[in-house]
Amino acid sequence: MKQLNIVILAAGKGERMLSKKPKVMHEIMGKPMIGYAVERAKEMTPLSITVVTGFGRERVEDFLKRYNVNLSVQTEQKGTAHAVLAAGRFIHGGDILVLYGDVPLMELSTLNNFISFYEKTGGITFMTTRVDNPSGYGRVLMDGNMIIDIVEDADATPEEKAIQEINTGICIIPEQHFSLLREIKNDNKKGEYYLTDICKTAKSKGLIVKGCHYDNASEVLGVNGRKELLEANITMKDRVFDAHLKNGVTLLDRNIYIESTVIIGKDTVIFPNAYIMGNTVIGEDVVVGPDTIIRDSTIHDTVRIEGFSVIEGGDIKEGAVIGPFSRIRPKTVLEKDVRIGNFVEIKNSVLAAGTKANHLSYIGDAEVGRNVNVGAGTITCNYDGKKKHKTIIEDHVFIGSNSALVAPVTIGKDAVIGAGATITRHVPEGALAVTRAQQRHVEGYGKRKKQQ
Repeated sequence: MKQLNIVILAAGKGERMLSKKPKVMHEIMGKPMIGYAVERAKEMTPLSITVVTGFGRERVEDFLKRYNVNLSVQTEQKGTAHAVLAAGRFIHGGDILVLYGDVPLMELSTLNNFISFYEKTGGITFMTTRVDNPSGYGRVLMDGNMIIDIVEDADATPEEKAIQEINTGICIIPEQHFSLLREIKNDNKKGEYYLTDICKTAKSKGLIVKGCHYDNASEVLGVNGRKELLEANITMKDRVFDAHLKNGVTLLDRNIYIESTVIIGKDTVIFPNAYIMGNTVIGEDVVVGPDTIIRDSTIHDTVRIEGFSVIEGGDIKEGAVIGPFSRIRPKTVLEKDVRIGNFVEIKNSVLAAGTKANHLSYIGDAEVGRNVNVGAGTITCNYDGKKKHKTIIEDHVFIGSNSALVAPVTIGKDAVIGAGATITRHVPEGALAVTRAQQRHVEGYGKRKKQQ
C-alpha cells in the first residue's frame, strides 16, 4: 500500500456544539475525538501526520503532545482548502490523505479500502456517502464513480439540495496535484476556500476526480452537535464491549461504562452500573461489583471489589478484597490479600500483605506492615493544618477500635494499641499502648436521675 502524508483538520470551533471548548476536544468514551483520529492515522504508518489547529489551539495542542505529530496553525478559519495548505510545510513528497479531527468512528479497514480504490484510479479521490437528510452537507454530482462537482449546501440550488449523495470531506490528493489548492477561489456565499472546489480546478485542467461511495454514513461523518456526540458515544461503547467480550470478559449488563483506554483480562466479571475509566488495567479473574467506580488504577488478578466502592489512582495486588462502600484514593498500594471493608478510606499509603481494615477507618500517608489488624474507628491524624505527616505501623500490630494515631508516629512490630487510645509518641516493639482515662463509677447516679 502506498505511503501517504496524513493531514487531520482540527481548527474549527464547532458552533453547533454550543460549547466553550474546541469541538475536537469533546470526549467519546473518555477520549477527545481528535485522539481517535490521530490513533487511526498512526495505525497506517504514514510518511507524516500533521494536525491543523485553530480555535482553542492551546488546549488541543497540549493534548496532542503525547502523540508526537506535526502541528500547524490555521490562524484564520478561511475554509478547508486553506487549512490543508497550512500543513504544506510538513509535506515533502508523497500523496496527501485528508482526515478530520471530529470523525472518531472511522475504522482502519474503511480507510484501507478507500486507499485501495484510490490506487486503482490514481487521481484526486473523495469519499462519499448517502444520507436521508443531507441538509448542511456538500452535495456530490456524479456520473458513475466520476465526480462532476461538489456543491456546498449554502450554494446549492433547490434541485441540488434534493441530492442525497454527500461529501464526507475525506479525500486523497496526489502529490503532483497539491498545487491545485492554491488556485481555489473564495467566490461563494461564505467567502471561504473550499477543499471541494479542487473538483472545479481539476476539471478546468482536464483532470478526473473520482468518488468512492461508503454505505455506513455514521462511521465517516463528523460529530457536529450534542445529539451526534451522544450517538457516537453509544457506537463506541458497543465497540468497547465487543472487544472485551471477545477477550473473555463477562459483562452482566449493558448498563456498564468502560472507557476505550481500559484493559481487562479474561474471566473478569463486571457487574451492572460499574464505571471504569482512564488508564485502568484490570487483570484476570477479577470481580468488579455493582455501582463501583475505578479510575486510573491497576487491579491485579483475583481481586474482588464489592459494590459501591471508589478506587482512584490505586495499585491493588493479587487476592485483595475491597468494599463494599470503600474508598481508595491516589497513590495507594494494597499488597496481596489485603482486606479493606465498609466505610474505610485509604490515601497515599502502602498496606503490606495480609493487613485488614474492615470497618469505619481512615488511613492516610501511612506505611502499614504485614498482617496488621486495624480496628473499627481508627484514624491516622496526618494533617496538622499546614503539613502532612507519616504514620508507620510495623508488622503484626493490633490496633484497637476508636484509636487515633497522631503523625508523625511509629508503631513498633507486634505492638498492641488499646481501644480508644490517642497515640502521640513512638510505641516500642511488642508493647501495649493505652491512653484512655481510668474508669470510675458514681454509685446510685442512675436511680437519682430518674427521680429528678
